[in-house]
Amino acid sequence: MSYLNTPRLTFSGRFQSDVSTVNNDPNHFNNATFQSSFQDYQDEKNANGWWNPDGTGNFRLIDLSIQSVTYLDGSSTKDPKVDPIIGMSIMDTDSRVAGKMVDLDSQQQMVSEIWGLIVRIGIGDTTFVKGDYEVAAFTNIWFNRSTDKSRDAAAAATYQSVIKNLEWSIENSGSRYLKELKETSPENLSIQFTVDRYNGDHTSPEFTLGRMVGAIGPVFAEEPVHHIKGRQLFKQVSTVNYAMAIVDDKLKKVVLNLSNSLQFGIAAQKPLDIIDAEGKPEKIATATVGIIETANLTLAINTGTNENPDYTYLGRINYDAPGWYEQDAGICTFDLSDENYASVQENPLVILDYKASQNNVFGLNENITPMWQEQVNYVVADTYVFRMNPNEKATVNFYATRFGKPLANTSIISQFDTANLLQAPDNPILGVPLGALKYKAAVTTDAEGIASMELLASDPKNPRVFIDGQLYAITYNLEGEFFADCNPSNFISVLVFDSVDPKIIAKPTWSDLQPTMQLFSNLYPIMSKGVFKLANQEVVDGHAEMLKFVFAKEVTDPNYMPVTRDLSKDKQQMILNYLDAILKEQKANA
Repeated sequence: MSYLNTPRLTFSGRFQSDVSTVNNDPNHFNNATFQSSFQDYQDEKNANGWWNPDGTGNFRLIDLSIQSVTYLDGSSTKDPKVDPIIGMSIMDTDSRVAGKMVDLDSQQQMVSEIWGLIVRIGIGDTTFVKGDYEVAAFTNIWFNRSTDKSRDAAAAATYQSVIKNLEWSIENSGSRYLKELKETSPENLSIQFTVDRYNGDHTSPEFTLGRMVGAIGPVFAEEPVHHIKGRQLFKQVSTVNYAMAIVDDKLKKVVLNLSNSLQFGIAAQKPLDIIDAEGKPEKIATATVGIIETANLTLAINTGTNENPDYTYLGRINYDAPGWYEQDAGICTFDLSDENYASVQENPLVILDYKASQNNVFGLNENITPMWQEQVNYVVADTYVFRMNPNEKATVNFYATRFGKPLANTSIISQFDTANLLQAPDNPILGVPLGALKYKAAVTTDAEGIASMELLASDPKNPRVFIDGQLYAITYNLEGEFFADCNPSNFISVLVFDSVDPKIIAKPTWSDLQPTMQLFSNLYPIMSKGVFKLANQEVVDGHAEMLKFVFAKEVTDPNYMPVTRDLSKDKQQMILNYLDAILKEQKANA
Protein backbone atom coordinates (compact mmCIF):
# COMPACT_ATOMS: atom_id res chain seq x y z
CA MET A 1 0.00 0.00 0.00
CA SER A 2 1.09 3.58 -0.57
CA TYR A 3 0.02 7.20 -0.66
CA LEU A 4 -2.43 6.22 -3.43
CA ASN A 5 -4.28 3.83 -1.15
CA THR A 6 -6.85 4.77 1.46
CA PRO A 7 -7.03 6.48 3.84
CA ARG A 8 -5.36 9.25 1.79
CA LEU A 9 -5.03 13.00 2.12
CA THR A 10 -3.86 15.57 -0.41
CA PHE A 11 -2.13 18.87 0.28
CA SER A 12 -0.79 21.86 -1.60
CA GLY A 13 1.22 24.99 -0.95
CA ARG A 14 4.84 25.97 -1.24
CA PHE A 15 8.32 24.81 -0.28
CA GLN A 16 11.67 26.52 0.22
CA SER A 17 14.94 25.08 -1.01
CA ASP A 18 17.79 27.44 -0.12
CA VAL A 19 20.59 25.40 -1.68
CA SER A 20 24.10 26.77 -2.02
CA THR A 21 25.28 26.76 -5.64
CA VAL A 22 29.01 27.42 -5.33
CA ASN A 23 29.64 23.67 -5.34
CA ASN A 24 27.58 23.15 -8.53
CA ASP A 25 30.67 23.81 -10.62
CA PRO A 26 33.35 21.05 -10.54
CA ASN A 27 36.05 23.64 -11.22
CA HIS A 28 35.31 25.30 -7.88
CA PHE A 29 36.66 22.23 -6.05
CA ASN A 30 40.22 23.08 -7.03
CA ASN A 31 41.64 24.99 -4.04
CA ALA A 32 44.63 26.12 -6.06
CA THR A 33 42.52 27.97 -8.64
CA PHE A 34 39.58 29.05 -6.49
CA GLN A 35 38.79 32.77 -6.73
CA SER A 36 36.88 34.94 -4.29
CA SER A 37 34.47 35.89 -7.09
CA PHE A 38 33.23 32.29 -7.07
CA GLN A 39 31.34 33.23 -3.89
CA ASP A 40 29.50 36.08 -5.63
CA TYR A 41 26.16 35.96 -7.44
CA GLN A 42 26.34 35.35 -11.17
CA ASP A 43 25.89 38.31 -13.48
CA GLU A 44 25.40 38.81 -17.20
CA LYS A 45 29.08 38.19 -17.93
CA ASN A 46 30.30 35.80 -15.23
CA ALA A 47 28.93 32.57 -13.75
CA ASN A 48 30.75 33.29 -10.44
CA GLY A 49 29.03 31.25 -7.70
CA TRP A 50 25.93 30.66 -9.80
CA TRP A 51 22.47 31.82 -8.71
CA ASN A 52 22.57 31.28 -4.91
CA PRO A 53 26.11 31.27 -3.46
CA ASP A 54 24.85 32.30 -0.01
CA GLY A 55 22.44 29.38 0.31
CA THR A 56 22.10 27.61 3.65
CA GLY A 57 20.96 24.26 2.25
CA ASN A 58 17.70 24.57 4.20
CA PHE A 59 14.61 22.76 2.94
CA ARG A 60 11.29 23.86 4.43
CA LEU A 61 7.58 23.21 4.01
CA ILE A 62 5.78 26.54 3.54
CA ASP A 63 2.04 27.21 3.76
CA LEU A 64 1.07 23.62 2.97
CA SER A 65 -2.58 22.96 3.76
CA ILE A 66 -4.65 19.78 3.53
CA GLN A 67 -7.18 20.03 0.71
CA SER A 68 -8.99 16.67 0.67
CA VAL A 69 -9.22 13.32 2.43
CA THR A 70 -10.35 9.93 1.18
CA TYR A 71 -11.51 7.44 3.80
CA LEU A 72 -11.03 3.68 3.97
CA ASP A 73 -14.37 3.08 2.29
CA GLY A 74 -13.43 5.27 -0.69
CA SER A 75 -15.66 8.20 0.22
CA SER A 76 -14.00 11.60 0.31
CA THR A 77 -14.51 15.19 1.39
CA LYS A 78 -13.03 18.64 0.93
CA ASP A 79 -15.26 20.19 3.58
CA PRO A 80 -13.75 21.13 6.98
CA LYS A 81 -17.25 20.84 8.48
CA VAL A 82 -17.19 17.14 7.61
CA ASP A 83 -13.61 16.55 8.76
CA PRO A 84 -11.65 19.27 10.61
CA ILE A 85 -8.39 18.03 9.15
CA ILE A 86 -9.31 19.93 5.96
CA GLY A 87 -7.37 23.19 6.10
CA MET A 88 -4.87 21.90 8.66
CA SER A 89 -1.18 22.18 7.82
CA ILE A 90 1.60 19.89 6.69
CA MET A 91 4.60 21.39 8.51
CA ASP A 92 8.26 20.70 9.16
CA THR A 93 10.12 20.96 12.45
CA ASP A 94 9.09 23.11 15.40
CA SER A 95 12.04 22.13 17.60
CA ARG A 96 15.28 21.97 15.58
CA VAL A 97 16.99 23.28 12.45
CA ALA A 98 15.47 22.72 9.02
CA GLY A 99 16.06 19.73 6.81
CA LYS A 100 18.67 20.00 4.08
CA MET A 101 18.63 19.51 0.32
CA VAL A 102 21.91 18.44 -1.29
CA ASP A 103 23.19 16.95 -4.53
CA LEU A 104 25.05 13.67 -4.68
CA ASP A 105 27.94 15.36 -6.48
CA SER A 106 28.70 18.39 -8.61
CA GLN A 107 28.68 16.01 -11.60
CA GLN A 108 25.43 14.30 -10.58
CA GLN A 109 22.86 16.94 -9.68
CA MET A 110 19.84 15.01 -10.97
CA VAL A 111 19.18 13.08 -7.75
CA SER A 112 19.04 15.85 -5.15
CA GLU A 113 18.16 14.44 -1.72
CA ILE A 114 16.33 15.76 1.34
CA TRP A 115 18.07 14.99 4.65
CA GLY A 116 16.94 15.51 8.25
CA LEU A 117 13.38 16.63 7.49
CA ILE A 118 10.60 16.31 10.07
CA VAL A 119 7.00 16.17 8.84
CA ARG A 120 4.08 17.20 11.06
CA ILE A 121 0.31 17.29 10.63
CA GLY A 122 -1.41 19.88 12.77
CA ILE A 123 -2.60 23.43 13.10
CA GLY A 124 -0.83 26.36 14.74
CA ASP A 125 1.13 25.10 17.75
CA THR A 126 -0.82 21.83 17.89
CA THR A 127 0.74 18.72 16.35
CA PHE A 128 -1.39 15.62 15.82
CA VAL A 129 1.16 13.48 13.92
CA LYS A 130 4.92 13.86 13.74
CA GLY A 131 7.67 11.77 12.20
CA ASP A 132 11.03 11.62 10.43
CA TYR A 133 11.17 11.77 6.65
CA GLU A 134 13.42 9.01 5.37
CA VAL A 135 16.15 10.41 3.09
CA ALA A 136 14.97 10.42 -0.51
CA ALA A 137 16.10 11.68 -3.90
CA PHE A 138 13.83 13.14 -6.53
CA THR A 139 13.00 11.29 -9.71
CA ASN A 140 11.26 11.83 -13.07
CA ILE A 141 12.61 15.34 -13.46
CA TRP A 142 11.68 17.15 -16.68
CA PHE A 143 12.53 20.67 -17.78
CA ASN A 144 9.53 21.67 -19.89
CA ARG A 145 6.80 21.27 -17.29
CA SER A 146 5.88 24.98 -17.01
CA THR A 147 5.54 26.45 -20.47
CA ASP A 148 5.60 30.04 -19.19
CA LYS A 149 8.92 29.53 -17.37
CA SER A 150 12.48 28.75 -18.38
CA ARG A 151 15.42 26.74 -17.05
CA ASP A 152 15.01 25.50 -13.45
CA ALA A 153 11.73 27.41 -13.04
CA ALA A 154 10.22 25.30 -15.82
CA ALA A 155 11.25 22.00 -14.23
CA ALA A 156 9.33 19.57 -12.03
CA ALA A 157 10.22 16.40 -10.14
CA THR A 158 8.75 14.06 -7.54
CA TYR A 159 9.84 12.76 -4.16
CA GLN A 160 8.45 9.60 -2.57
CA SER A 161 9.43 8.27 0.83
CA VAL A 162 8.06 7.25 4.22
CA ILE A 163 7.50 9.15 7.45
CA LYS A 164 8.80 6.94 10.26
CA ASN A 165 9.24 7.08 14.06
CA LEU A 166 5.69 8.38 14.28
CA GLU A 167 4.30 10.20 17.28
CA TRP A 168 0.49 10.34 17.45
CA SER A 169 -1.60 12.74 19.51
CA ILE A 170 -4.98 12.71 17.79
CA GLU A 171 -7.38 12.30 20.72
CA ASN A 172 -8.64 15.88 20.45
CA SER A 173 -8.38 16.22 16.67
CA GLY A 174 -12.00 15.33 15.98
CA SER A 175 -10.86 13.84 12.68
CA ARG A 176 -12.28 10.60 11.33
CA TYR A 177 -9.46 10.59 8.81
CA LEU A 178 -6.66 10.70 11.40
CA LYS A 179 -8.34 7.93 13.40
CA GLU A 180 -8.54 5.69 10.34
CA LEU A 181 -4.97 6.53 9.33
CA LYS A 182 -3.57 5.57 12.73
CA GLU A 183 -5.58 2.34 12.85
CA THR A 184 -4.44 1.41 9.34
CA SER A 185 -0.77 2.43 9.44
CA PRO A 186 0.43 3.27 12.96
CA GLU A 187 4.19 2.74 12.38
CA ASN A 188 4.94 4.46 9.05
CA LEU A 189 3.23 6.65 6.49
CA SER A 190 3.79 6.91 2.76
CA ILE A 191 4.32 10.41 1.37
CA GLN A 192 4.80 11.66 -2.17
CA PHE A 193 5.06 15.22 -3.42
CA THR A 194 5.75 17.05 -6.65
CA VAL A 195 7.76 20.28 -6.75
CA ASP A 196 7.81 22.79 -9.57
CA ARG A 197 7.82 26.49 -10.51
CA TYR A 198 10.92 27.15 -8.41
CA ASN A 199 12.10 30.76 -8.19
CA GLY A 200 15.87 31.08 -8.59
CA ASP A 201 15.92 34.88 -9.07
CA HIS A 202 17.72 36.33 -6.04
CA THR A 203 16.16 39.75 -6.71
CA SER A 204 12.63 38.37 -6.32
CA PRO A 205 10.68 38.31 -3.02
CA GLU A 206 9.78 34.70 -3.93
CA PHE A 207 13.46 33.69 -4.21
CA THR A 208 14.11 30.01 -3.28
CA LEU A 209 10.36 29.27 -3.12
CA GLY A 210 8.39 26.90 -5.30
CA ARG A 211 5.06 25.10 -5.58
CA MET A 212 4.31 21.72 -4.00
CA VAL A 213 1.40 19.32 -4.13
CA GLY A 214 1.37 15.91 -2.51
CA ALA A 215 -0.40 13.06 -0.77
CA ILE A 216 0.00 10.98 2.39
CA GLY A 217 -1.33 7.47 2.92
CA PRO A 218 -0.58 4.12 4.55
CA VAL A 219 2.41 1.84 4.09
CA PHE A 220 3.04 -1.79 4.97
CA ALA A 221 5.85 -4.33 4.85
CA GLU A 222 7.09 -5.72 1.52
CA GLU A 223 6.39 -2.39 -0.16
CA PRO A 224 9.07 -0.22 -1.76
CA VAL A 225 9.84 3.03 0.04
CA HIS A 226 10.50 5.32 -2.92
CA HIS A 227 8.17 3.84 -5.54
CA ILE A 228 4.82 2.10 -5.71
CA LYS A 229 4.02 -1.46 -6.68
CA GLY A 230 1.61 -0.30 -9.30
CA ARG A 231 0.94 0.36 -12.94
CA GLN A 232 3.63 2.41 -14.67
CA LEU A 233 2.45 4.53 -17.58
CA PHE A 234 5.12 5.61 -20.05
CA LYS A 235 4.74 8.81 -22.04
CA GLN A 236 4.06 8.51 -25.77
CA VAL A 237 4.40 12.21 -26.66
CA SER A 238 7.01 14.78 -25.69
CA THR A 239 4.62 17.20 -23.99
CA VAL A 240 3.84 14.89 -21.04
CA ASN A 241 5.83 13.03 -18.39
CA TYR A 242 5.60 9.61 -16.74
CA ALA A 243 2.53 8.68 -14.70
CA MET A 244 1.57 5.89 -12.33
CA ALA A 245 -1.54 4.18 -11.03
CA ILE A 246 -2.73 1.41 -8.74
CA VAL A 247 -5.70 -0.90 -8.89
CA ASP A 248 -7.32 -0.88 -5.46
CA ASP A 249 -8.47 -4.49 -5.22
CA LYS A 250 -10.59 -3.88 -2.13
CA LEU A 251 -12.53 -0.93 -3.51
CA LYS A 252 -12.32 -1.98 -7.18
CA LYS A 253 -10.98 1.36 -8.33
CA VAL A 254 -8.13 2.66 -10.45
CA VAL A 255 -6.27 5.46 -8.66
CA LEU A 256 -4.17 7.50 -11.08
CA ASN A 257 -1.44 10.02 -10.23
CA LEU A 258 -0.74 12.72 -12.82
CA SER A 259 0.88 15.18 -10.41
CA ASN A 260 4.10 15.31 -12.44
CA SER A 261 2.68 14.37 -15.82
CA LEU A 262 1.06 17.43 -17.41
CA GLN A 263 2.45 20.71 -18.62
CA PHE A 264 1.31 23.99 -17.10
CA GLY A 265 1.06 27.39 -18.69
CA ILE A 266 0.38 30.99 -17.69
CA ALA A 267 -1.52 31.61 -14.46
CA ALA A 268 -5.29 31.54 -14.87
CA GLN A 269 -7.26 34.78 -14.86
CA LYS A 270 -10.03 33.28 -12.71
CA PRO A 271 -9.18 32.85 -9.04
CA LEU A 272 -9.44 29.42 -7.47
CA ASP A 273 -11.09 28.72 -4.14
CA ILE A 274 -8.99 26.51 -1.89
CA ILE A 275 -8.86 26.01 1.86
CA ASP A 276 -6.15 27.84 3.77
CA ALA A 277 -4.27 26.68 6.88
CA GLU A 278 -7.04 28.03 9.16
CA GLY A 279 -9.79 26.19 7.32
CA LYS A 280 -11.07 29.32 5.56
CA PRO A 281 -11.69 29.71 1.82
CA GLU A 282 -8.86 31.45 0.02
CA LYS A 283 -8.75 32.72 -3.54
CA ILE A 284 -5.49 32.15 -5.37
CA ALA A 285 -4.30 32.29 -8.96
CA THR A 286 -3.57 28.85 -10.31
CA ALA A 287 -1.53 27.65 -13.26
CA THR A 288 -3.62 26.20 -16.04
CA VAL A 289 -2.66 23.14 -18.02
CA GLY A 290 -0.69 24.33 -21.00
CA ILE A 291 0.13 22.50 -24.22
CA ILE A 292 -2.57 19.83 -23.94
CA GLU A 293 -5.30 22.01 -22.44
CA THR A 294 -7.62 21.09 -25.31
CA ALA A 295 -7.02 17.36 -25.00
CA ASN A 296 -9.90 15.14 -23.96
CA LEU A 297 -7.90 12.87 -21.68
CA THR A 298 -9.60 9.53 -21.15
CA LEU A 299 -8.45 6.52 -19.13
CA ALA A 300 -8.99 3.19 -20.85
CA ILE A 301 -8.09 -0.48 -20.83
CA ASN A 302 -6.57 -1.81 -24.03
CA THR A 303 -7.82 -5.37 -24.59
CA GLY A 304 -6.20 -5.48 -28.01
CA THR A 305 -2.59 -4.78 -28.99
CA ASN A 306 -0.64 -1.58 -29.53
CA GLU A 307 -0.95 -2.14 -33.28
CA ASN A 308 -4.62 -3.12 -33.17
CA PRO A 309 -6.06 -1.62 -30.00
CA ASP A 310 -9.47 -2.33 -28.57
CA TYR A 311 -10.30 0.22 -25.89
CA THR A 312 -12.65 -0.06 -22.94
CA TYR A 313 -13.20 3.48 -21.70
CA LEU A 314 -13.15 4.01 -17.92
CA GLY A 315 -13.81 7.74 -17.84
CA ARG A 316 -12.60 11.23 -18.62
CA ILE A 317 -9.75 12.78 -16.60
CA ASN A 318 -11.06 16.14 -15.42
CA TYR A 319 -7.65 17.77 -15.29
CA ASP A 320 -9.10 21.05 -16.53
CA ALA A 321 -11.62 21.38 -13.69
CA PRO A 322 -11.02 24.36 -11.36
CA GLY A 323 -8.76 23.31 -8.49
CA TRP A 324 -8.00 19.85 -9.85
CA TYR A 325 -4.24 20.18 -9.38
CA GLU A 326 -4.07 22.11 -6.10
CA GLN A 327 -6.99 20.34 -4.44
CA ASP A 328 -6.52 16.78 -5.72
CA ALA A 329 -2.71 16.87 -6.15
CA GLY A 330 -3.12 15.44 -9.63
CA ILE A 331 -4.79 12.27 -8.28
CA CYS A 332 -8.01 10.94 -9.80
CA THR A 333 -10.09 7.82 -9.17
CA PHE A 334 -12.15 5.61 -11.46
CA ASP A 335 -14.70 2.98 -10.45
CA LEU A 336 -14.42 -0.45 -12.06
CA SER A 337 -17.31 -2.70 -12.91
CA ASP A 338 -16.81 -6.38 -12.12
CA GLU A 339 -16.10 -6.98 -15.81
CA ASN A 340 -13.58 -4.15 -16.05
CA TYR A 341 -11.95 -5.16 -12.77
CA ALA A 342 -11.33 -8.62 -14.22
CA SER A 343 -10.10 -7.13 -17.51
CA VAL A 344 -7.60 -4.72 -15.93
CA GLN A 345 -5.84 -7.62 -14.18
CA GLU A 346 -4.50 -8.85 -17.52
CA ASN A 347 -4.69 -5.88 -19.88
CA PRO A 348 -2.75 -2.60 -19.89
CA LEU A 349 -4.04 0.83 -18.96
CA VAL A 350 -3.76 3.62 -21.48
CA ILE A 351 -4.55 7.34 -21.39
CA LEU A 352 -5.93 8.68 -24.65
CA ASP A 353 -6.66 12.01 -26.20
CA TYR A 354 -10.09 10.95 -27.41
CA LYS A 355 -12.05 13.22 -29.73
CA ALA A 356 -15.23 12.26 -31.55
CA SER A 357 -17.40 14.14 -34.01
CA GLN A 358 -20.71 13.24 -35.59
CA ASN A 359 -20.67 11.70 -39.04
CA ASN A 360 -24.09 12.02 -40.63
CA VAL A 361 -23.66 8.78 -42.58
CA PHE A 362 -21.80 6.35 -40.36
CA GLY A 363 -22.15 7.76 -36.83
CA LEU A 364 -19.00 8.97 -35.07
CA ASN A 365 -15.63 10.00 -36.43
CA GLU A 366 -13.07 9.08 -33.76
CA ASN A 367 -9.64 10.68 -33.43
CA ILE A 368 -7.66 8.76 -30.81
CA THR A 369 -4.08 9.56 -29.76
CA PRO A 370 -2.39 7.45 -27.05
CA MET A 371 -0.70 9.87 -24.63
CA TRP A 372 0.47 7.28 -22.07
CA GLN A 373 0.70 3.50 -22.29
CA GLU A 374 1.34 1.07 -19.47
CA GLN A 375 4.71 -0.67 -19.36
CA VAL A 376 3.33 -4.12 -18.59
CA ASN A 377 6.55 -5.69 -17.29
CA TYR A 378 8.44 -3.23 -15.13
CA VAL A 379 11.39 -3.17 -12.77
CA VAL A 380 12.64 -0.38 -10.52
CA ALA A 381 15.44 -0.04 -7.96
CA ASP A 382 13.86 1.27 -4.78
CA THR A 383 16.92 3.05 -3.34
CA TYR A 384 18.93 4.39 -6.26
CA VAL A 385 21.44 6.82 -4.71
CA PHE A 386 24.41 5.64 -2.65
CA ARG A 387 27.39 7.22 -0.90
CA MET A 388 29.96 4.51 -0.21
CA ASN A 389 33.35 4.30 1.44
CA PRO A 390 36.07 1.78 0.50
CA ASN A 391 35.30 -1.76 1.75
CA GLU A 392 31.66 -0.89 2.38
CA LYS A 393 28.75 -2.90 1.04
CA ALA A 394 25.32 -1.64 0.05
CA THR A 395 22.19 -3.40 -1.18
CA VAL A 396 20.02 -2.44 -4.14
CA ASN A 397 16.50 -3.85 -3.88
CA PHE A 398 14.70 -4.31 -7.18
CA TYR A 399 10.94 -4.65 -7.46
CA ALA A 400 9.64 -6.32 -10.62
CA THR A 401 5.96 -6.28 -11.54
CA ARG A 402 3.59 -7.38 -14.27
CA PHE A 403 0.32 -5.42 -14.33
CA GLY A 404 1.30 -4.13 -10.90
CA LYS A 405 1.60 -7.60 -9.37
CA PRO A 406 4.88 -9.32 -8.32
CA LEU A 407 6.84 -10.73 -11.25
CA ALA A 408 8.54 -13.83 -9.83
CA ASN A 409 11.53 -15.87 -11.00
CA THR A 410 12.66 -13.22 -13.48
CA SER A 411 16.23 -12.14 -14.19
CA ILE A 412 17.29 -8.49 -13.88
CA ILE A 413 20.39 -7.44 -15.83
CA SER A 414 22.62 -4.48 -14.91
CA GLN A 415 25.56 -2.74 -16.54
CA PHE A 416 27.80 0.31 -16.11
CA ASP A 417 26.77 3.24 -18.32
CA THR A 418 28.26 6.18 -16.43
CA ALA A 419 29.19 8.55 -19.26
CA ASN A 420 25.82 8.17 -20.98
CA LEU A 421 23.60 8.28 -17.91
CA LEU A 422 25.42 11.22 -16.33
CA GLN A 423 25.38 12.97 -19.70
CA ALA A 424 29.14 13.34 -19.82
CA PRO A 425 30.17 11.40 -22.94
CA ASP A 426 33.29 13.50 -23.41
CA ASN A 427 34.49 13.10 -19.81
CA PRO A 428 36.82 10.07 -19.68
CA ILE A 429 37.43 10.55 -15.95
CA LEU A 430 33.95 9.59 -14.72
CA GLY A 431 33.29 5.93 -13.96
CA VAL A 432 36.91 4.77 -13.70
CA PRO A 433 38.40 2.58 -12.45
CA LEU A 434 35.59 0.07 -12.96
CA GLY A 435 37.06 -2.18 -10.30
CA ALA A 436 36.33 0.31 -7.52
CA LEU A 437 32.66 -0.70 -7.64
CA LYS A 438 31.68 -4.34 -8.03
CA TYR A 439 28.27 -5.98 -8.29
CA LYS A 440 26.59 -9.07 -9.68
CA ALA A 441 25.36 -8.27 -13.17
CA ALA A 442 22.33 -10.59 -12.99
CA VAL A 443 19.95 -11.29 -10.10
CA THR A 444 16.64 -13.18 -10.00
CA THR A 445 13.39 -12.12 -8.35
CA ASP A 446 11.76 -14.16 -5.60
CA ALA A 447 8.08 -15.04 -5.23
CA GLU A 448 7.32 -11.41 -4.26
CA GLY A 449 9.08 -10.03 -7.34
CA ILE A 450 11.99 -8.74 -5.24
CA ALA A 451 15.68 -9.21 -6.04
CA SER A 452 18.71 -7.85 -4.22
CA MET A 453 22.03 -6.82 -5.73
CA GLU A 454 25.04 -6.17 -3.52
CA LEU A 455 27.42 -3.31 -4.24
CA LEU A 456 31.01 -3.56 -3.00
CA ALA A 457 33.22 -0.46 -3.01
CA SER A 458 37.00 -0.15 -2.96
CA ASP A 459 39.37 2.79 -3.16
CA PRO A 460 39.07 4.54 -6.56
CA LYS A 461 42.41 6.26 -5.79
CA ASN A 462 41.37 9.83 -6.46
CA PRO A 463 40.84 9.85 -10.27
CA ARG A 464 39.23 13.32 -10.19
CA VAL A 465 42.19 14.76 -8.25
CA PHE A 466 40.57 17.73 -6.46
CA ILE A 467 37.11 16.12 -6.12
CA ASP A 468 36.94 13.34 -3.57
CA GLY A 469 35.94 9.92 -4.88
CA GLN A 470 34.39 8.75 -8.11
CA LEU A 471 30.93 8.61 -9.64
CA TYR A 472 29.37 5.51 -11.17
CA ALA A 473 26.03 5.00 -12.87
CA ILE A 474 24.41 1.61 -13.41
CA THR A 475 21.47 0.98 -15.70
CA TYR A 476 19.23 -2.07 -15.43
CA ASN A 477 16.24 -3.79 -16.97
CA LEU A 478 14.46 -7.12 -17.14
CA GLU A 479 16.31 -9.78 -19.09
CA GLY A 480 15.33 -9.66 -22.74
CA GLU A 481 14.37 -5.97 -22.59
CA PHE A 482 16.42 -3.11 -24.05
CA PHE A 483 18.20 -0.73 -21.67
CA ALA A 484 17.19 2.10 -24.00
CA ASP A 485 13.50 1.37 -23.31
CA CYS A 486 13.83 2.20 -19.60
CA ASN A 487 12.49 5.30 -17.96
CA PRO A 488 15.67 7.44 -18.22
CA SER A 489 15.37 8.40 -14.53
CA ASN A 490 15.62 4.75 -13.49
CA PHE A 491 19.30 4.14 -12.90
CA ILE A 492 21.57 3.75 -9.88
CA SER A 493 23.97 6.54 -8.92
CA VAL A 494 26.93 5.74 -6.68
CA LEU A 495 29.60 8.00 -5.21
CA VAL A 496 32.60 6.01 -3.94
CA PHE A 497 34.91 8.04 -1.71
CA ASP A 498 38.71 7.84 -1.69
CA SER A 499 40.71 6.26 1.13
CA VAL A 500 42.96 8.21 3.50
CA ASP A 501 46.23 6.80 4.81
CA PRO A 502 45.44 5.11 8.19
CA LYS A 503 48.53 6.74 9.72
CA ILE A 504 47.18 10.17 8.83
CA ILE A 505 43.74 9.29 10.20
CA ALA A 506 45.26 8.16 13.49
CA LYS A 507 47.47 11.23 14.10
CA PRO A 508 46.45 14.05 11.77
CA THR A 509 48.15 17.43 11.68
CA TRP A 510 46.65 20.71 10.57
CA SER A 511 48.37 20.35 7.21
CA ASP A 512 46.46 17.10 6.71
CA LEU A 513 43.14 18.79 7.50
CA GLN A 514 43.72 22.12 5.81
CA PRO A 515 42.82 21.15 2.20
CA THR A 516 39.47 19.71 3.32
CA MET A 517 38.69 22.66 5.57
CA GLN A 518 39.73 25.06 2.82
CA LEU A 519 37.33 23.30 0.47
CA PHE A 520 34.43 23.68 2.92
CA SER A 521 35.31 27.33 3.43
CA ASN A 522 35.34 27.91 -0.34
CA LEU A 523 32.21 26.00 -1.24
CA TYR A 524 29.97 27.00 1.64
CA PRO A 525 30.23 30.81 1.85
CA ILE A 526 27.47 31.14 4.44
CA MET A 527 29.94 29.65 6.93
CA SER A 528 33.04 31.58 5.92
CA LYS A 529 31.16 34.88 5.59
CA GLY A 530 28.67 34.60 8.41
CA VAL A 531 30.12 32.27 11.05
CA PHE A 532 33.86 31.64 10.80
CA LYS A 533 36.49 30.55 8.32
CA LEU A 534 37.10 26.82 8.54
CA ALA A 535 40.37 27.23 6.63
CA ASN A 536 41.93 29.08 9.58
CA GLN A 537 43.68 26.78 12.07
CA GLU A 538 43.39 29.23 14.94
CA VAL A 539 39.64 29.54 14.36
CA VAL A 540 39.15 25.78 14.11
CA ASP A 541 41.21 25.09 17.22
CA GLY A 542 39.29 27.75 19.12
CA HIS A 543 35.96 26.15 18.21
CA ALA A 544 37.07 22.54 18.51
CA GLU A 545 34.31 21.48 20.89
CA MET A 546 31.49 22.90 18.75
CA LEU A 547 33.00 21.51 15.55
CA LYS A 548 33.36 18.07 17.09
CA PHE A 549 29.65 18.19 17.98
CA VAL A 550 28.54 18.79 14.36
CA PHE A 551 31.17 16.61 12.63
CA ALA A 552 30.28 13.67 14.89
CA LYS A 553 26.56 13.80 14.10
CA GLU A 554 24.85 11.04 12.15
CA VAL A 555 24.76 11.93 8.47
CA THR A 556 20.94 11.95 8.56
CA ASP A 557 20.89 14.62 11.29
CA PRO A 558 20.06 18.16 10.02
CA ASN A 559 22.89 19.52 12.20
CA TYR A 560 25.44 17.25 10.52
CA MET A 561 28.44 19.00 9.02
CA PRO A 562 29.09 19.42 6.17
CA VAL A 563 25.62 20.23 4.88
CA THR A 564 26.66 18.90 1.48
CA ARG A 565 27.10 15.31 2.76
CA ASP A 566 30.31 14.96 0.73
CA LEU A 567 32.65 13.94 3.54
CA SER A 568 34.07 10.42 3.54
CA LYS A 569 34.21 8.36 6.72
CA ASP A 570 38.02 8.45 6.56
CA LYS A 571 38.09 12.24 6.42
CA GLN A 572 35.41 12.50 9.07
CA GLN A 573 37.46 10.33 11.43
CA MET A 574 40.59 12.30 10.59
CA ILE A 575 38.83 15.56 11.53
CA LEU A 576 37.40 14.09 14.74
CA ASN A 577 40.80 12.72 15.80
CA TYR A 578 42.39 16.11 15.19
CA LEU A 579 39.70 17.89 17.23
CA ASP A 580 40.04 15.33 20.06
CA ALA A 581 43.77 15.99 20.20
CA ILE A 582 43.19 19.75 20.34
CA LEU A 583 40.60 19.38 23.11
CA LYS A 584 42.92 17.10 25.08
CA GLU A 585 45.74 19.62 24.76
CA GLN A 586 43.47 22.50 25.79
CA LYS A 587 42.32 20.54 28.85
CA ALA A 588 45.91 19.78 29.83
CA ASN A 589 46.85 23.46 29.55
CA ALA A 590 43.78 24.72 31.40
